[in-house]
This record gives sequence, structure tokens and C-alpha cells, in this order.
Amino acid sequence: MRDRSYLLEDGKDREFSYYRRPGIVKGPQGLLIAYYEGQHFEYPRYQKLFCRVSRDGGETWGERVTLAAGGETGMLHNIMMVYADGVLHCLWNVQYRQLWHRTSRDGLSWSEPRELTRALWRADTNYPWNAFGIGSGHGIVLRSGRILIPTWFTTGGDGHKPSGFANMYTDDGFQTLGIGAVLKNDAEHDNIVNPNEGAVVELPDGTVMATVRHDCPQRQRAVSFSKGGTREWSRPEYRSDLPDPICHASLERFGEEGILFCNCANADEGVEEKVKKGLCRYNWSDDARKNLTLRVSHDGGKHFSNGICLTYKGGYSDIVAGEGRIVCIYETGWDEKTDTCIFPRQLGITLVEPKALE
Repeated sequence: MRDRSYLLEDGKDREFSYYRRPGIVKGPQGLLIAYYEGQHFEYPRYQKLFCRVSRDGGETWGERVTLAAGGETGMLHNIMMVYADGVLHCLWNVQYRQLWHRTSRDGLSWSEPRELTRALWRADTNYPWNAFGIGSGHGIVLRSGRILIPTWFTTGGDGHKPSGFANMYTDDGFQTLGIGAVLKNDAEHDNIVNPNEGAVVELPDGTVMATVRHDCPQRQRAVSFSKGGTREWSRPEYRSDLPDPICHASLERFGEEGILFCNCANADEGVEEKVKKGLCRYNWSDDARKNLTLRVSHDGGKHFSNGICLTYKGGYSDIVAGEGRIVCIYETGWDEKTDTCIFPRQLGITLVEPKALE
């Protein structure tokens, strides 16, 4: 059913304790560009943001290219890319307060970093945010040419709560930025609590579908729709066919009408009781991020297939529909007894034949 799976980062590099928040996009001439964080947790702490280029559909990868580096006073987070009009755009956060940007045409040579924080602060929105995080995963280009960057915003500063989900957008290659309607807990959306990390895909009629992480008791993915991804969001639906243990998930357009979805398909049953008894270090089980599953929908996201399990130990993931195959990159290699599932020591790649999903 699967072509093959292997480790992009095997965890044997002693420089980095963990590898986090991977993403993947298709660039010029069919190149695949994978990107992620390397986190050094021993003192002094620091991070580096990398990308690697594949010229053969994900079979092999070039050496790491360092895109940014930071330390205790400049923590880097949430690297994200999008490919538009022949240009790769790379974005990342610093301290959840700054937004930075670089461009490339081949994934190897990159422009000098440019700060976009002021442009984001100038964006018109009625949501009084004071910190934000892009992604994770990848941005999308609408049929109109507009670029959407899934983003969470918070009014709670370093606490990251309360929060809302929106798309940052640009019509001019990140010279200016806008912020679309914010999905948040309010009178029209009173069934969601702290929507945050999300993934988006454009449907054939121009509607944008989002699946969003949240803090509600139901461990199911929240799904909402918006015209163009910037207008008011629909009341979220909780999908029993998309169990989710509070983790990032990914979406990707698959042909003209298909949608790919990948997440840790685990409802984390019994977690509320375990949290009450102090058996969890976070608001989920220490091994919650498991059963990473890839699914497909052929009806605009109304129904998804049962899918195939790519790996038992999963985490954040991203997917791209390549030439005749689907490529998934994901966190793995965690140890629930020492670090819990949010500290993955490895990154995996699985290559999937589309017919395996039918």
C-alpha cells in the first residue's frame, strides 16, 4: 500500500535534541522543498531553521540549508513556505512577536532576511492581538493569485490564550499584508474554545475549508468554511470521523476536487480522567500523538476515507501531492516515558501511491 518510509533526520546528530514543525511544498521544475526546526535544548539553548531540496520526488534529499538561527532571547518558531509565481517564500516567527521573510527560486540560494512585523501590525483587524504564530505546514495560493498563510493570534501574550484563527494574506508578494476574519469564541461561534493552529485548502467554488486545533473537550477536528478564506467563518463542525488529540494537522488539494488530510487519528479516550489524576504532563496523554493517518475526500471535505496509517509514533505533519505520489513529512521518534510525544527526536518521510487511499 505504501511506496516506502524512511527517516529524513534519524536523531543521531548530537547538535539537536529535537526536530519540530516540518513542512513541505512543491517548487520550480517539480522540486520538493522540506523545512523544519532543529532545537538544541541543552544550555545555551538555540534553534536553527533548515530546508532540504529533493530533485527526484522525495527519494533523496540534498544537504541542510540554514535559513535562520536564534537563541534564548530570539527563539525561532513556525517556519512556513509557499510557492507562488516562480518564487519560494519562507516565513518564520521570532518570540511570537516578529515576522521574517526570505525568498528563493531554487531552495538553495536565498535572499537576505526581511522583517515584516510592521506590515503585519498595520493590517486592519478588530481583533486586539499581541502575539501570533504562523502555520505550521504550508501556505496556499488561491486561484485568484492571493496567498493565504494560516495563522493563530492571541490576546494573551506569552500565555497564547485566549486565541483565534485567521488567514494572513497578501496580493503583492508580501510587500503588504492583511488579516482575514478571525474565528474565535463569540456569539456566532460559541461552540469553540481557543482555536489556534489550522490548515486550509480552497474548494472549487472559491470557499476555503479550514481544519483547526482547539481546546474543546471533544477530541475531534474542528472544520469551518469561509468565502475566500478571509470573510466570516461558518460555525465550526466537530468531525467524529476525524479524531484529533490536540495537535497540528495538514490539508492539501489533490487534483481538481480531491482533498488530502493527515493527522494523528487518536481521540485520546479517557484523557480527562488522567489529567484530573495528574497522570499527564500536558492537556493530553503523554503518548497522544500516534496513529498518523492519511485520508482523502472526493466531495469537498464532507466525507474522508478511512485512510492508511503511516506510522504509530506521529506528531506535526505536512503533505504535498507530487508527480504520481503523495509525500508526507512528520515528527516521530518520541519517548513518552522521558520526553512525551511533543518532543520528537526524528523526522520521517513516507511516499504513498495515490491508489493506496482508494
